[in-house]
Amino acid sequence: MFLSNPREYLVADNIYTLSGPGDIRQHLSMGPRRSKRFQELNNLQQESGATCLRKRPKKMTSQNQKDNKDKTAQSVVDEARENEVKATELSTTCRRILNGQTEVKLDFSVRKKELSIAPNLMFPYLQRSLNFIHHQYQASIGLLSHPRLQHAQGVAGPVVSMVSNMQLFRTGSPFDRRVTAMAWHPSNPNILAAGSKGGDIYLWDINNINNNDNFIPGIGPGGSIQAIKFWPWNHRRIITASIDGRVVLQDTDGRKTDVLSDTFNCHDFWYCSVDVSQARKVVVVGDNVGNTQLLSHEGKKIWNHKLHKGKVTHAEFSPREDWSLCTASIDHTVKLWDVRMIKDKKSALCVLQHDKGVNSVYFNPSDGCRLLTTDQGSEIRVYRAPEWSLERTIPHPHRFFQHITPIKASWHPLLDLIVVGRYPDKTFPGYTSGERRTIDVFDANTGATVCQLHDPSAPGIVSLNKFSPDGDKLASGMGVNILVWC
Repeated sequence: MFLSNPREYLVADNIYTLSGPGDIRQHLSMGPRRSKRFQELNNLQQESGATCLRKRPKKMTSQNQKDNKDKTAQSVVDEARENEVKATELSTTCRRILNGQTEVKLDFSVRKKELSIAPNLMFPYLQRSLNFIHHQYQASIGLLSHPRLQHAQGVAGPVVSMVSNMQLFRTGSPFDRRVTAMAWHPSNPNILAAGSKGGDIYLWDINNINNNDNFIPGIGPGGSIQAIKFWPWNHRRIITASIDGRVVLQDTDGRKTDVLSDTFNCHDFWYCSVDVSQARKVVVVGDNVGNTQLLSHEGKKIWNHKLHKGKVTHAEFSPREDWSLCTASIDHTVKLWDVRMIKDKKSALCVLQHDKGVNSVYFNPSDGCRLLTTDQGSEIRVYRAPEWSLERTIPHPHRFFQHITPIKASWHPLLDLIVVGRYPDKTFPGYTSGERRTIDVFDANTGATVCQLHDPSAPGIVSLNKFSPDGDKLASGMGVNILVWC
């Protein structure tokens, strides 16, 4: 119903003043409650002298529409031209790189400076990753290489204190020839496997005092066990490489024996090193003339290449990348390989030259980004990923002598601590009269000596040292004796 004022309308016995006829449709659709609110708002506007005006959208003319279309078309053309120029520049650069005319250099400094928020919030997957490329990227932008390093910083004090306070716990002399190889049980930290120069194997439960440990007799002279590992798929089996020319997988009680590889000519060719990759289900073995052989876990040969000029003293898979393999040799080199890409000795990813033959090379268990090498002279070296550059050289007397087991430095499983036996040498700088044959522990980060372990009842030269998987026990090979520290 229309009233005298054309701006007034009667709705539900109420008079409303609207700003225009177009508002009646919206107002009527509000309902009683919202209409009342609208009335109150309109009354306030009237009292203040304001008007309830609504700005209608401006209707575009045909000329405006044409101008907008022209602007849009021009922007599309400009963007296409920019993309064409960029594609041409990229194609030219790629051709120059392929032709060797341009060097490629990656500079992450800008990205590192612009990183203004917490990295662990930006890249949580990087910190969980064990991928080598992820590690390299993190290093480039200033992130920690792996959360284990943060963990290591927190446990450094207790671990160092525990190692420094170790005392001689037990000794055993199960062999009539010197100890040549040792390995701790992966899941039972109280069981130690040891091999001797005569081919004997001793499974020792260090908490067992009843002397009923497993002893597997060897063949005597010519049966020296050069390397020993627990089989990752069955911890009741062990794999050995020996100078009888065989790689043998056998039960810990010695009843069942499987030969994975045999040279059939142990007078000229024998095996010196072995390691197993559970992820790839392969076994790698090295021999005395520089050959390295990759076998399936069933013993089938995958490839056999001469990767060194001399005896392969050590071979080990990386705990970080299952395709990465390192080998050491008496030809003064340590080499890193991609087992998927090996064709010959030229396939090496990296060659680390040494001044003397190398007894061993180990990846650090904490993150797999360091290599520890022991030469046959007086140097312990630490190399750092990703370029495997020489991080530190630690002078240390451990010269080679044919009638003792070669001295090999090894890692602590939780922290980058180096443990190695000392063979005092009068020609070594800093030698003092009466110097003891200690077990030396070094900090890989600084090269400083952390502590020295020694017991008057064990005065011999300690050639081998192995920490248990939890790091609270240390097994040492001293001649025919096995020492356990805790």
